[in-house]
Amino acid sequence: MQSVQNMRTAIPAAAAPLEERMAFLRKVYGLLSISVLMAAGASWMTISNEPFLRTVYNNYILFIVLEIAAIFFAMWARKKETMGLVALFSFTILTGVTTAPVLLIYSGSTVTQAAVLTGLIFAGLSFYTIVSKRDFSFMGGMLTTGLVVLIIGGLLNTFIFKSSGISFLYSAAGVFLFSGFIIYDTFNILKRYPTDEYISATLSLYLDILNLFLMLLHLLGGSRD
Repeated sequence: MQSVQNMRTAIPAAAAPLEERMAFLRKVYGLLSISVLMAAGASWMTISNEPFLRTVYNNYILFIVLEIAAIFFAMWARKKETMGLVALFSFTILTGVTTAPVLLIYSGSTVTQAAVLTGLIFAGLSFYTIVSKRDFSFMGGMLTTGLVVLIIGGLLNTFIFKSSGISFLYSAAGVFLFSGFIIYDTFNILKRYPTDEYISATLSLYLDILNLFLMLLHLLGGSRD
């Protein structure tokens, strides 16, 4: 509760001096770039190490639990500079490890296409949000509702309907949803986040990119036999 109150009363980046604001944005997008590279490297190393890959596959739920714990740790340590960075990179490395078995389902060209499209969509939507100077705060409620519907729909299709058509629509809806989150989170980072919240800002954008990539991957298909 105290951290939420602090975030509400602190001066947002938009009201900070230009130099401080630019330093904040450089930190966020610099850490985001490093996080994506570390996750990609972790995925590649996991895929290249068959014994470790088997360990991840056989204990997948455990690794997911560790991943969830890491994100809570990162949020707790977000204002402790060294510990916050350790927590952030621990989380991104774990996401790379847990994504590795998923990547093996798809062809190399599909993974590449999904990665390129993710980068283009993220860059385009980020640029649009920055230059448009529109107020995107109205999107918060719709995106949250959409996320809940997406999760419920995914669970229903996984355990009950098991329909390839619904699965395709689910992935398409997910692409639109997380594209919306990129706009919304970028707006919040520019207008609402205090300049000492660069860890949580990086986490928000990283999760948007990761989920967009996974949705595009599933949408593009290209599964191996």
